[in-house]
Amino acid sequence: MIFKLNKKGLGLPTVLGIAAFVLAIGATLLTYAVAQANLVKMSFERTEAYANAVQAVDATAKIIVRDENLDPTYLSNLETYMGVTIETYSDTVYTISSMVTSSRNVTSYITGSASDADTYDLIFRNTGTETNFILDPMITPGSLISAYFPTYMTQNFPSISVNETFTDIQSVVTYVKTLAQANNGYQTYFASSLENQPNPTVGLHYYIDGNVEIPADKNLTITNDYLLVIDGDLTMNGNSTITGNVIVNGRFIFDDGRKTIQHIYATIYASDDVSIADGTSLGTISRPSFIFTEKDVTLGKSITGYGYFMSVNFASSQRSTTITGGVYATGKLALKNDVIPNNSLDPDLFYSYAIPSVVGAAEGSSGGVTSFKFTTPQLN
Repeated sequence: MIFKLNKKGLGLPTVLGIAAFVLAIGATLLTYAVAQANLVKMSFERTEAYANAVQAVDATAKIIVRDENLDPTYLSNLETYMGVTIETYSDTVYTISSMVTSSRNVTSYITGSASDADTYDLIFRNTGTETNFILDPMITPGSLISAYFPTYMTQNFPSISVNETFTDIQSVVTYVKTLAQANNGYQTYFASSLENQPNPTVGLHYYIDGNVEIPADKNLTITNDYLLVIDGDLTMNGNSTITGNVIVNGRFIFDDGRKTIQHIYATIYASDDVSIADGTSLGTISRPSFIFTEKDVTLGKSITGYGYFMSVNFASSQRSTTITGGVYATGKLALKNDVIPNNSLDPDLFYSYAIPSVVGAAEGSSGGVTSFKFTTPQLN
């Protein structure tokens, strides 16, 4: 059979239709690929091998901190005894790792010379994309909230003596849970009570046990520098805005099934993956957004505004995404557009952003200050 081409060629509407069809297929395949990757990662984290690796790495780090010993012979013996691998990362930092499969491992970083450092100079004055910038592996979302939270408690609850060692988001959330259970400073609040408000507003020290989902067309506002703590996922739906500071012991998802515009004027600490929908606007020059996760960040198309991200892996492949601020990733960084420096960031406002001005040495097991510090084990 022979087909004859129309001498007039394809009309513009036909060409546009074909282009739209091809783009739709590409978007569908990309969405499917991301979903499959997330499922693979979740399957890893539910295995016994993963749990054993996390336990081995975490226990090894705590033993080193307890003994405050980085002697090579000591580390070699401990490495054999615990069944982990301890290697030199830099002059002052070591890695502790344990294999989950032949290609995936759980890793923690540890140092014996942690010292106080200015977070603006160390991190936020950089965009994270400079050729000479390397994020200090000891600087993580967990270490940032661990440094900020004691100051927050002192400012808001001077009568409560905080005798805890915070190392990650989970440790802060666990502490807040104990306060809420005792109705000491923080109080327990129900997710439904917040979700059902016409204009969801947090004006007290709330701890929520469970997932929170803010319906479409509703705005979540955490007022007056309060720090909302959610022991679960936080999902924002289309045509909504989040304002304020929040800890999410789970995933942070900004969904959009209706192709609307969302806004983030907030600081968000998340222990799990962050996903932000197409067309989301980040903060302003006077109130940048800070989105930190102990896992990965995935951005949709056309993300713009003033924002700072910290994660293991960071993915945004759209050229229409323009961020003024910083992107800091310890793993893979996929960002087609350069990040624009924010020369207007004011470190004097860090407390109101739930950002510590200084991060460094941690409290030791005996209550004194120790220079030994380690990060939460992460899957690589």
